[in-house]
Order: sequence, then C-alpha cells, then structure tokens
Amino acid sequence: MTNISIFKIGDYYKGFIFDGHASEGDLENYVCSSLSTLSQTLYFTLIDKLNVSDDKVRDVQDDGYLEIDILDKNIFKRNDVQTCFEFMIEGIELIKSQYPQYLTLKVVEVQNDKI
Repeated sequence: MTNISIFKIGDYYKGFIFDGHASEGDLENYVCSSLSTLSQTLYFTLIDKLNVSDDKVRDVQDDGYLEIDILDKNIFKRNDVQTCFEFMIEGIELIKSQYPQYLTLKVVEVQNDKI
C-alpha cells in the first residue's frame, strides 16, 4: 500500500510524502511505478523546467519513500508550481479511482512552513 499525504498551507500546496509500495505482483508494480513517475515528474519539473533552485526544495528519499517540501513560500505560492501539484494530484486521483486497494490519498493542512 502506498500512503500519500499532500501538504497545504491555506490554499497552497507545498509538499508531499509518498510512503510504501503498492505490493507485489505485476499490476501492483504498475501502480507503484505510475505513482513514482508522477511524484518524480513534479520534482524534476520544479528543478529543470521552472528553475527552482534545488536548495529551495528539501527532498528525502529511501526505498519506497519520497518526501518533497518546498521551503520558500514565494516559490510554493507561484501559479506554475500550484499547477504542477494539481497535475500530479489529478493523476493520483485517476489511479486511485481504478485501483483504490493500492493507495491512500489525503490532503493535510499544515500550520507553518514545515511538513
């Protein structure tokens, strides 16, 4: 099971945690790979396409775990950054609608600039 938490401050997405694997087996591996692709696409779009400095994005990676936190509110409040989050979330919701047994998704309101 992959547990996904998307973090917001007010109306703005600022980070996420993807934790766990979808399970064993071909279908589960496809689901897991799809989720991984969505999360990594957001990160690399920030760095490579939107020119966000990697020192403004905290990332923690391990087997079956990815945490991204945009540290600067002037960056996470940008419309293009929010569009990237919305794109990723839409993809996750589409996967969840077909394979709800393999993932959970929740949006978490944070009270300060840290996840």
